Amino acid sequence: DRVDKLNEIGFSWSVKAEAEESKWQKRFNELTAYQAKHGDCKVPQKQGELGTWVHRQRLLRKKGELNQDRVDKLNTIGFSWSVQADANESKWEKRYVELTEYQAKHVDCNVPQKQGE
Repeated sequence: DRVDKLNEIGFSWSVKAEAEESKWQKRFNELTAYQAKHGDCKVPQKQGELGTWVHRQRLLRKKGELNQDRVDKLNTIGFSWSVQADANESKWEKRYVELTEYQAKHVDCNVPQKQGE
Protein backbone atom coordinates (compact mmCIF):
# COMPACT_ATOMS: atom_id res chain seq x y z
CA ASP A 1 0.00 0.00 0.00
CA ARG A 2 2.75 2.48 0.91
CA VAL A 3 4.85 1.40 -2.06
CA ASP A 4 1.87 1.91 -4.37
CA LYS A 5 1.30 5.40 -2.98
CA LEU A 6 4.92 6.33 -3.53
CA ASN A 7 4.84 4.90 -7.06
CA GLU A 8 1.69 6.93 -7.81
CA ILE A 9 3.51 10.18 -7.11
CA GLY A 10 6.56 9.19 -9.19
CA PHE A 11 8.90 8.35 -6.34
CA SER A 12 12.37 7.48 -7.62
CA TRP A 13 13.66 4.20 -6.22
CA SER A 14 17.00 4.54 -7.94
CA VAL A 15 18.49 7.98 -7.41
CA LYS A 16 22.02 6.67 -7.94
CA ALA A 17 21.14 5.15 -11.32
CA GLU A 18 19.45 8.37 -12.44
CA ALA A 19 22.46 10.44 -11.35
CA GLU A 20 24.78 8.05 -13.21
CA GLU A 21 22.66 8.31 -16.38
CA SER A 22 22.59 12.09 -16.13
CA LYS A 23 26.37 12.23 -15.73
CA TRP A 24 26.87 9.86 -18.68
CA GLN A 25 24.53 11.96 -20.84
CA LYS A 26 26.41 15.14 -19.87
CA ARG A 27 29.73 13.65 -20.99
CA PHE A 28 28.14 12.31 -24.16
CA ASN A 29 26.90 15.83 -24.96
CA GLU A 30 30.42 17.17 -24.34
CA LEU A 31 31.81 14.51 -26.67
CA THR A 32 29.26 15.45 -29.34
CA ALA A 33 30.40 19.08 -29.10
CA TYR A 34 34.05 17.96 -29.30
CA GLN A 35 33.26 15.86 -32.37
CA ALA A 36 31.51 18.80 -34.06
CA LYS A 37 34.53 21.03 -33.40
CA HIS A 38 37.37 18.57 -34.18
CA GLY A 39 35.72 16.19 -36.66
CA ASP A 40 36.41 13.08 -34.57
CA CYS A 41 35.92 11.56 -31.12
CA LYS A 42 39.60 10.97 -30.41
CA VAL A 43 39.79 12.96 -27.20
CA PRO A 44 43.26 12.63 -25.66
CA GLN A 45 43.08 10.77 -22.35
CA LYS A 46 45.01 13.57 -20.68
CA GLN A 47 42.41 16.14 -21.73
CA GLY A 48 40.54 16.51 -18.47
CA GLU A 49 37.36 14.75 -17.45
CA LEU A 50 36.16 14.20 -21.01
CA GLY A 51 39.39 12.45 -21.99
CA THR A 52 39.16 10.22 -18.92
CA TRP A 53 35.50 9.46 -19.67
CA VAL A 54 36.23 8.55 -23.31
CA HIS A 55 39.04 6.23 -22.22
CA ARG A 56 36.72 4.61 -19.67
CA GLN A 57 34.05 3.95 -22.32
CA ARG A 58 36.62 2.08 -24.40
CA LEU A 59 37.73 0.02 -21.40
CA LEU A 60 34.16 -0.80 -20.36
CA ARG A 61 33.29 -1.96 -23.87
CA LYS A 62 36.45 -4.05 -24.11
CA LYS A 63 35.51 -5.78 -20.83
CA GLY A 64 31.90 -6.23 -22.02
CA GLU A 65 30.57 -3.92 -19.33
CA LEU A 66 29.21 -1.07 -21.46
CA ASN A 67 25.53 -1.57 -22.20
CA GLN A 68 24.51 -1.86 -25.83
CA ASP A 69 22.37 1.30 -25.78
CA ARG A 70 25.44 3.34 -24.91
CA VAL A 71 27.57 1.54 -27.50
CA ASP A 72 24.93 2.29 -30.13
CA LYS A 73 24.68 5.92 -29.07
CA LEU A 74 28.45 6.37 -29.27
CA ASN A 75 28.52 4.66 -32.67
CA THR A 76 26.00 7.18 -34.04
CA ILE A 77 28.56 9.98 -33.62
CA GLY A 78 31.47 8.01 -35.06
CA PHE A 79 33.13 7.04 -31.80
CA SER A 80 36.59 5.49 -32.29
CA TRP A 81 36.77 2.31 -30.23
CA SER A 82 40.45 1.73 -30.97
CA VAL A 83 42.59 4.82 -31.35
CA GLN A 84 45.66 2.66 -32.01
CA ALA A 85 43.95 0.86 -34.89
CA ASP A 86 42.92 4.23 -36.36
CA ALA A 87 46.50 5.49 -36.07
CA ASN A 88 47.84 2.35 -37.78
CA GLU A 89 45.31 2.71 -40.60
CA SER A 90 46.26 6.34 -41.08
CA LYS A 91 49.97 5.41 -41.20
CA TRP A 92 49.25 2.69 -43.76
CA GLU A 93 47.29 5.09 -45.96
CA LYS A 94 50.16 7.61 -45.81
CA ARG A 95 52.67 4.96 -46.88
CA TYR A 96 50.34 3.79 -49.66
CA VAL A 97 50.17 7.31 -51.09
CA GLU A 98 53.98 7.52 -50.93
CA LEU A 99 54.21 4.20 -52.79
CA THR A 100 51.84 5.35 -55.54
CA GLU A 101 53.92 8.53 -55.91
CA TYR A 102 57.09 6.44 -56.14
CA GLN A 103 55.46 4.18 -58.71
CA ALA A 104 54.37 7.16 -60.82
CA LYS A 105 57.92 8.48 -60.82
CA HIS A 106 59.84 5.18 -61.23
CA VAL A 107 57.26 2.96 -63.04
CA ASP A 108 57.64 0.20 -60.45
CA CYS A 109 57.18 -0.44 -56.74
CA ASN A 110 60.72 -1.63 -56.09
CA VAL A 111 61.53 0.92 -53.43
CA PRO A 112 65.08 0.59 -52.14
CA GLN A 113 65.10 -0.67 -48.57
CA LYS A 114 67.14 2.29 -47.36
CA GLN A 115 64.80 4.88 -48.88
CA GLY A 116 62.63 6.81 -46.44
CA GLU A 117 61.42 5.50 -43.12
